Amino acid sequence: MHAQPTVTTTYGVALTVRPIAPEDRERLATAFERLSTLSRMQRFLAPKPRLNAAELTYLTEIDHRAHEALVAVDPSRDRIVGVARYASEPDERGTADLAFVVADEWQGQGVGTMLTAQLVRRAAANGVERLTAATFADNRPARAVLRGLGFRTLGIGAGVVDLELRLRRPPAAGRSPA
Repeated sequence: MHAQPTVTTTYGVALTVRPIAPEDRERLATAFERLSTLSRMQRFLAPKPRLNAAELTYLTEIDHRAHEALVAVDPSRDRIVGVARYASEPDERGTADLAFVVADEWQGQGVGTMLTAQLVRRAAANGVERLTAATFADNRPARAVLRGLGFRTLGIGAGVVDLELRLRRPPAAGRSPA
């Protein structure tokens, strides 16, 4: 068994970061239940009181290429405290939609930034050329994370900001970039 990568919050707490797995189904359900109504609304851009069985399957049983999700886990409690994910757009080749959420008590500690930065690198490695994201215009922390990673605003409508990030594929092994 190999060591899982960790990230350290601004408060010095080490969290394990790893791809989500089907075995995370209950952990994810519990993490979702612990989110405030506002955090749920900001993540899904609509009221979302619960995740049903089909949604939990969709969110945990993924291929890790066209659909990827990374979780930050508090190893002292074995709790998911953050999730960053992208899912490819079926009708737009090379484009994926990105979203992230951090447990309320862990917000403001850099978890979202660290998870999302790792997810962006995985997207590029998996051949995603363009990431899109949407967030409420008044969700300044999410906009700051996305802008800090290079996302640019495409438009604003009905209180939602649409953003995008163009990615470069990493050079193939043994080849230098052109």
